[in-house]
Amino acid sequence: MRWTATHVVELALFTLLCPISAIYADEAYQVDFHHVLLGVPQAETTFLDRPSATSKAALLYTLSQSSILGAINPKDGSVVWRQQLANGSGLLKAPAGGDTIISAVNGTVQAWDAAEGRLVWGWTGSGEIKALEVVRDGITGKGIYMVTQAVGTRAIIRKLSEGTGALLWEYEDESADIPHGLSISEAGVHYVALHSGLLQGSKIRVTTLQPSSGLSLDSVTLAADNDIYHATSLILIGRIASHSLLVWPDRTLSNLRLNILGSNHIINAKLEAGKGNDLDKVQIHAVSTAEDTVDLLVHCQSGMLHWAEVYQFKIRSQTLNRTYRLPSVEGSTTFSATVHSDTSYFIRTTDNDMTLFSSTTGQNLGQWPIQRKPHDRMIQSPSISHAISEVISRGTSRYAVRVALLLSSGDWKLVHNGQESWFRPESLSGVVAAAWADADGQEDLAKDLAAESHSNVVNAYLHRLKRHANHARRFPSWVKVLPDRIIASLSSREPRSGARDSFGFHKVIIGATGSGRLFALAAGEKGKIMWSVQASKIEPGQRWAVESIETDKDHALVRIFGGESLRVNIRKGIIFDSQFGSPAQSSKTNLILPDISGAAVSIQVKTDGSLGLPKSCHLDANTIVVTQDEEKVIYGWTLGGAKSQLAWKFVPQLNEKIITLATRPSTDPSASIGKALGDRNVLYKFLNPNLLLIGTVTTDTFLASFYILDSVSGSVLHTLTHPNVDATQPVASILSENWLAYSVFSAISDGGAVDTGDAFPASASGHQLVVAELFESSLPNDRGPLGSKSNASSLRPCADDADSPGNNPYVVSQTYIIPAAISSMAVSTTLQGITPRSLLCAVPFLNSVIAIPRGFIDPRRPVGRDAVAAEMEEGLFRHSAVLNFDPKWALNHMREVSGIRKIITSPSMLESTSLVFAFGSLDMFGTRIVPIGGFDILGKGFNKIQLIGTVAALAVGTGLLAPMARKKQIDTRWKGI
Repeated sequence: MRWTATHVVELALFTLLCPISAIYADEAYQVDFHHVLLGVPQAETTFLDRPSATSKAALLYTLSQSSILGAINPKDGSVVWRQQLANGSGLLKAPAGGDTIISAVNGTVQAWDAAEGRLVWGWTGSGEIKALEVVRDGITGKGIYMVTQAVGTRAIIRKLSEGTGALLWEYEDESADIPHGLSISEAGVHYVALHSGLLQGSKIRVTTLQPSSGLSLDSVTLAADNDIYHATSLILIGRIASHSLLVWPDRTLSNLRLNILGSNHIINAKLEAGKGNDLDKVQIHAVSTAEDTVDLLVHCQSGMLHWAEVYQFKIRSQTLNRTYRLPSVEGSTTFSATVHSDTSYFIRTTDNDMTLFSSTTGQNLGQWPIQRKPHDRMIQSPSISHAISEVISRGTSRYAVRVALLLSSGDWKLVHNGQESWFRPESLSGVVAAAWADADGQEDLAKDLAAESHSNVVNAYLHRLKRHANHARRFPSWVKVLPDRIIASLSSREPRSGARDSFGFHKVIIGATGSGRLFALAAGEKGKIMWSVQASKIEPGQRWAVESIETDKDHALVRIFGGESLRVNIRKGIIFDSQFGSPAQSSKTNLILPDISGAAVSIQVKTDGSLGLPKSCHLDANTIVVTQDEEKVIYGWTLGGAKSQLAWKFVPQLNEKIITLATRPSTDPSASIGKALGDRNVLYKFLNPNLLLIGTVTTDTFLASFYILDSVSGSVLHTLTHPNVDATQPVASILSENWLAYSVFSAISDGGAVDTGDAFPASASGHQLVVAELFESSLPNDRGPLGSKSNASSLRPCADDADSPGNNPYVVSQTYIIPAAISSMAVSTTLQGITPRSLLCAVPFLNSVIAIPRGFIDPRRPVGRDAVAAEMEEGLFRHSAVLNFDPKWALNHMREVSGIRKIITSPSMLESTSLVFAFGSLDMFGTRIVPIGGFDILGKGFNKIQLIGTVAALAVGTGLLAPMARKKQIDTRWKGI
C-alpha cells in the first residue's frame, strides 16, 4: 500500500483524537480538588469586621456549628484562616477598633489575631460561658466580661484583661436565676438573668456591677410576669448615650417593651401590625448613630407574609414611637442593619431582590434584582435564615451593598448589588458516607465486552450489534464536543463536560452528610457540585446514621441503620423508592442479596446479630454473611434457601473490646498469584477473598491483639499482639490482596510479640505502623500443605490428613515508628491490579493525606544488614525502624485538609491511575494518583503540535519529492536499456 499525504494527515488526526489527548494524571492543582469548609455558620456568631483599625477592607468571621473559627474574604469567599476549637456551644465577639477577636467555647476564652488567626492568649475556667462582652475603649473599663455557670452551681461574672487574658475580678451571683446576657455602659456592667416565680411567670433581674472592681452597685427586678415571648427575643443594646437598653415583644406579640438597664421603668409601644396573635414570629434589629436615638426595626411574619415596623426611641425624653412601616412582601425575607460613616441603614433581602432603606426616614435608597447563578445546584430552593450586611456610600445616590446570606440549607452566599459573588456549600460538611459511581458507563462497557467474549458467536454478534446501535445514538453529542476535544488536546487541558470519558476520570462521587443531605460531585471537573438535596429531616443535635452507599448504573442505594433505605438518581438527584425502617426495635439494617434466580432479596439484620429471611426467598447455599451484635460479638452465617445457620462466632475475651474491623475491598484484583524474587524463584501469595482483620484491646492490661480470620470457617489463621496500647488514640487498619496494615500507639518492649529485629529499639513508645504479608509457604516455589491437593475447603482444609497444619499462611510482619497518628487507611485500586499498590493514610496532625509506596513498608526488607544483589533487584533495601513521612508523599501538596475520617478509591480505565476521595467532618479532597508513574498515558510535556507539524512536514515533503523520485527512477531505467 502506498502512503499518500492524505493518509498521513488522516493518521495524524486519528492520533490526535486518541487517548493521548488526556491530561497528565498527577499534575498538582490541575486534576485534584479541595472543598475548604468551615461548617454550617451560626447566625449569632457571624459578623463583618475589620481585622485592624488601619485596614480598609472587612472580613467575614464565623464560629460554625462544627466549632470551626474562621475568616472569609468577602471578595471571593475564600478562607483566609481557620482554627479548630473544642466541641461545644460557643460565642464570638470582636472589640471595636481592635486587632483581635475573642472566642468562648465551654469554659475557655481565647484571643485570636484577626488578620492571621494566630492564638494571642487563652484562659480556661470552670463552668460553661453563657454570655460574653468585650470593651476596648477604656471609658467604662477596658476588658473582657463573661458569665460562666457550671451544672448545679451559681453563675459567676468575671472580667479578664483584654491584652493578656489575666483574671482581674469575679462576682458570684447568689441567686439561682438563669443567666441571659451582659451589657456594658458607662453606668456599669449589667448582668441580666431570668427569675422564675413560684406562682407567676419569669421575671427579669438586672444586676449592675462596678467595672473596675466587680462590686455590686444595684439590683433591679422588672415586673415582666407572663410577658416574655421567648428568652431569645430579649435584645440587649449596649452603649447608647452612656446607657444600655433591653427590648422585647410581649407574649401576645401586640406590644413592644423597652427598659433602660439600671431602672425599673418599662416603656411600652403598640405593635401596629394590629391583630397580634396573627403574627407567627417577630425579630428585632437595632441601630444607632445619634447620641440619644435608637432605631428599632421589628421584623414581623405571618405565614408567608413579611413586613417591618420601625420605631424610634429617644433616650433623653424616654419616648418610643412608631415612625414608619416597610411594605409587606411574600416569600423568604430577611432584614439586616448596618452603619457606615455615621449613617444607619436597613437592608431587606428576598429571593428576588434586595432593597436599601434609610433607617431614619425609611426612604428607598436603592433596589437591585438578584441574579441567581447555577453554582449551588440545589434541587430544593432554600430559604434565607439570616443576613449580615455592609453598605458603602459612593455619592448622594450611589451605594455598594454587600449582603452575606445564611440559607436554611446551611450554605452561605454573598450578594453584591444583586449579583451573587460567591457560594460556599457549607451544608456538605460532615460527610458520613460516600461512594464512587460510573456516570459514563465505562464499567458497563467492560462488562459487555467480557460477556461477549464468554458467549457463542451468534449471541456475541447480536449483542455487539445492539451495543453499536446504542452507541450510534450518541453520534450527535460526539460531533458536538469534537471541536472542544481537539482544542483541549492541543492545549493540554481537560475536555469540557459532555465529552466521552475515555479514561474513567470523569466519575461521580455520591455522598451523604450527617445533616441528612445527599450530594454528587463531578470528580473530573475539579469536584463540581452536580446536585444537592435534603433527603432526610434531621433534628438539631441528631445525626443521619448512614451505613453505606452502593451505586449501580444510573442510581445509588443509600442504606441507613434501622433498615431504612432510599434510591437516588445519580445524574439528577431525584429520590425514589424510599423504604422506611422496621418498626421493631430489634432491626439494625437490611442486606440486599441475589437469590438463585438473580432477583434481589432484602434480609433483615437484627441488633443481636441474627438474620431475618423472607419465607419465599431461595438463596444460594454457598452464601456466607458476617454480622455483629451490640455486644461486639461477630457471627458467621451460612445461607441456603430461606434458612440461615450459625457457622461460627467470634467472642472477645473478658475485658476485651473490638477496636477495628477490616475486610478486603470489593474491588481488589490480583494480577499475580506469586511474588517473583531476585533469584527468579517465586513466593506464592496467600490469596483468600474471605479474610477478616479484627483488632481488639483489653481494658485492664492494654494488650492489643489483631486476629486474621477466615470468614467461611471462622478459624483464626494468625494473631499479632502488642502490649501497652493506648486505645484512646486513633486505630486504623486495612486489608488488601495478601497483605495488611494497621497503626496503634503503644510501647514496644522486649516482650512484644512483633519481631522487628535488632534495628528496632528495645523499648520505644509512639505511633506505630505494622505491616504484615501473607504467603502460602516460607519456602520459594512451594505452595504449602495444599500444594498437591486437587480440592480445598475452608471448612475442611485437609480432609484426608487430620495432622495436617491446614492452610494457615506464613506471615512476615514488620513494625515502623511513624511521626504522627493515622486516622484512616485505604489502598490505591487499579483495574487489573498490575500496578503496585500504595498505602493511603489520613494524618490529622499534619492535615494531610499521604500515599506511602508499597516498597517502603515491605516487611521483607532486610533487618540489620544491607540488601544483597538479588534483594536489590526486587527493590528491597535496608530496614529502618523509623518511617518518616516524605513531603513528596502528600497528595494535597501545600493544602491543609482538615477533618478527614475516611478515604475511598476507585480504578480508572488506565492501569496506571487510581482515583482517590477523602472526606470526613469538614473538608472534601479528591485527586488521581499514579503509584509508579503514568506509563500508559502521555503527559503534559508531550508536544502534540510539534508531532502534528512534523508529520505534516513529512507529508508535504513526501508529496513534493515523490514526483522527482519517480522521474529519477524512470530516467535510470531508460538509461539502462
